[in-house]
Amino acid sequence: MSVWNRSLRGACILVVSTALGCGTQPAADEVVATDPASTLEPLAVPAPSVDPVSETLPAIVARVNAHEVTNEELERAVRSAEIQAGQALPAHLRDQVYRSVLDRLVSFHVLLQESASRGIEVDETVVEERIESLRANFPTPEAFTAQLASWNTTLEILRGETRRDLLVERVLAAAVPSEVDVDAETARAFYDQHMEQFTAGGGAEAKHILIGLSPDADENDTAAARARAQAVLDELRAGGDFAALAQTHSQDQASAAAGGELGRVVKGQTVPAFEAALFALSPGETSDVVETPFGFHIIQMTALEETTTVPFTEASVQIREFLVRTEQQAKTEAFVEELRANSDIEILI
Repeated sequence: MSVWNRSLRGACILVVSTALGCGTQPAADEVVATDPASTLEPLAVPAPSVDPVSETLPAIVARVNAHEVTNEELERAVRSAEIQAGQALPAHLRDQVYRSVLDRLVSFHVLLQESASRGIEVDETVVEERIESLRANFPTPEAFTAQLASWNTTLEILRGETRRDLLVERVLAAAVPSEVDVDAETARAFYDQHMEQFTAGGGAEAKHILIGLSPDADENDTAAARARAQAVLDELRAGGDFAALAQTHSQDQASAAAGGELGRVVKGQTVPAFEAALFALSPGETSDVVETPFGFHIIQMTALEETTTVPFTEASVQIREFLVRTEQQAKTEAFVEELRANSDIEILI
């Protein structure tokens, strides 16, 4: 599953510092390795072009007013982002990730300095409560200690990060109103303008066989993978059993053991090329070889549901919650941008 672009787009500096990849480490149940062959995630927006980041970082990578952001702090933040993403940083995204994480670190320190300016404090009992909440995710104290070691951190460092997280949370809570008024007319207007998003059903039951391909594959590797996929398709069309071929050849470990079964797939859930190929089929039909960023697929639709429109009365609560979150995020972004504009920020990489 390609999670890096998605997590960079979705992890918001404006909620708490754990989303920055620079604060408290995620809970144990959040540290889940993901299968890179899985296709059931939206294709991320292509990585924007950024200035390259040297393999050897200077001791100080940025200055935020009086605070110096060290290379160690940046590396720790990137490691935390890797944990949240559930996979190591792909080489082709290194420059983008380092610059994105550094940008969020800068915003984090701007907010932390604002908490000091406002005289905001955090009681140590609250810090310990947050630590205990994290510790409770582990079956034993020894498992918690082992996880800290794997994060290359200590309990004291974790306490310090937790304290900073809480300070940032509190300055945001003080600066950004929690109550946002969204009236019924606004919610209805949003529903009318985005009615295509309020549908139920319309999913397809599907199977696939994946011949995986590394993002760094060269032309020879790509040609070999395509040929393997075509050979599997030829065998299937010669009367081969889809489930048996999936178990033998598919490199999507999550579905191969189940004979390639993906379950119900809805539009917007998979990468565009996969979706287009799947929904061009009729129940019982099998695709040609389909190329996606994950490799080459053979897709079979086994059933198709009809689509119905969710009435406004059922969607209104969800719409209001979304609009409230959107407005709160916009206000938070504006607050952070104002703080940054009034700060002396120097990026040194």
